Amino acid sequence: MKETPTHTAVREGYARVANEKTSCCGPTGRGTTAEIKTATQIGYSDVDLAGPAATGNLGLGCGNPTAIASLQPGEVVVDLGSGAGFDALLAAEKLGSNGRFIGVDMTPEMLARARTNAVNAGYARTVEFREGLIEALPVASGSADVIISNCVINLSPDKKTAFREAFRVLKPGGRLAISDILLTEPLPPEVAQSVAALIGCVAGAETEEVYVGHMRDAGFTAIELQRRPAGEIFDFATDDPVISAAIAEFGIERAREVAGTVFSYTIRATKP
Repeated sequence: MKETPTHTAVREGYARVANEKTSCCGPTGRGTTAEIKTATQIGYSDVDLAGPAATGNLGLGCGNPTAIASLQPGEVVVDLGSGAGFDALLAAEKLGSNGRFIGVDMTPEMLARARTNAVNAGYARTVEFREGLIEALPVASGSADVIISNCVINLSPDKKTAFREAFRVLKPGGRLAISDILLTEPLPPEVAQSVAALIGCVAGAETEEVYVGHMRDAGFTAIELQRRPAGEIFDFATDDPVISAAIAEFGIERAREVAGTVFSYTIRATKP
């Protein structure tokens, strides 16, 4: 797939996150009380946040896909947009020595951090990270038991293709377990076109109807969804540069208004 300006903007934004330890969708995982509270709110346990996987926690998720994926020892898992490897290392604990985890990310700075974290956590043999787009996965067809993703597909400029790629990579009977940002109504045009809102995980989001339609078109069945308001992820009192840029562009009231239409979803589905 040919790269788009959206890919470039997202890569540059997440490179800054990797290098500067700032966040996109929420606080960074530096271990303060507020940051730990946010991580537990979106599905991570105290054990997750205290274990070796925590080195990969940059506070970029909107859920915990490893908690809903029912991972089993020996399975092959592919992560769409694996970041610094937080979910990878949590999954590796469950997959055991015979399992395999493949993280795909398009940002070299994130890949470098993830590879270092995997080595330091002792998972270099079972966890690997590959550079690539989620719309053109560098993974063989029918090779994965499970695909996970955490607040990444919403950033894709071609979600239909991303889901088709996920379907292609899964084995028959394979499972999809993702967390993502969806909307109750389409974004106002000025927000939908904003780079700040895109890197903030909002501008690329679609409504549930459209998003699930992409999944069904790709071939997924047994689609299950749960949602909760995502407003708690967006801390408007923070000095985070991404959120500050969005406030500067739209104003605090407009930013809060848009945040009220944003929901964090956990989604499970199956490839027949």
